[in-house]
Amino acid sequence: MGLVDEVARKAAVLWVAAPGRDPVPAWPVWRDGATYLLTGPGEQELPGLADASECTVIARSADTGGRVATWHAAVAGVERDSDEWRQVVPALTAGRLNGHPDWTTAVVLRLTPVA
Repeated sequence: MGLVDEVARKAAVLWVAAPGRDPVPAWPVWRDGATYLLTGPGEQELPGLADASECTVIARSADTGGRVATWHAAVAGVERDSDEWRQVVPALTAGRLNGHPDWTTAVVLRLTPVA
């Protein structure tokens, strides 16, 4: 998964699609071999993703907009207040322009590439 690791680490935006849904842009954080996303009311909308067990991830070139890589990923929710949650949330909220998430409804998802 060398290409996925390289592309996902550098991506400011990835496109994600739950099964049967169109891809939507998502602002990710890459950490320890997985993409993390923040969603929920008032956050980026990721239709069907929180209920999916898998998804498709598309990385596009920042220069041309062309597709650089596509991969499938297993989707899992990150348990609130777990060590993983505490490690990822600061990176997901850094540099946000639209305020602070409502942590009573926010959902953090881990997308792990599958072969």
